[in-house]
Amino acid sequence: MKVNWGALGITIGLILVAVSILAVGLIAGRRISGLTVRLTVLEKEVPLIRAGIKRNIIAQGYAFRKADSEKRAITFEDLKEGYTLADKFMGE
Repeated sequence: MKVNWGALGITIGLILVAVSILAVGLIAGRRISGLTVRLTVLEKEVPLIRAGIKRNIIAQGYAFRKADSEKRAITFEDLKEGYTLADKFMGE
């Protein structure tokens, strides 16, 4: 029996390609399911992050306006007053 080495090589190559595609599919599936869990956790954190950003914007805006109206640099006290004002606005 004569072996066609070219056909055998192509067959082995196709088998290796199929196995690698299967492996990549399995790995990608695991990573996607892991990302889904992470996204679920992040979705729960979004309101807290959004509230923190709003608080910082209010506090820093207050501190900048107060210091600018008095023609001086922003101080720690300005920021402290700004965060107190932000907490009043946000109901904390």
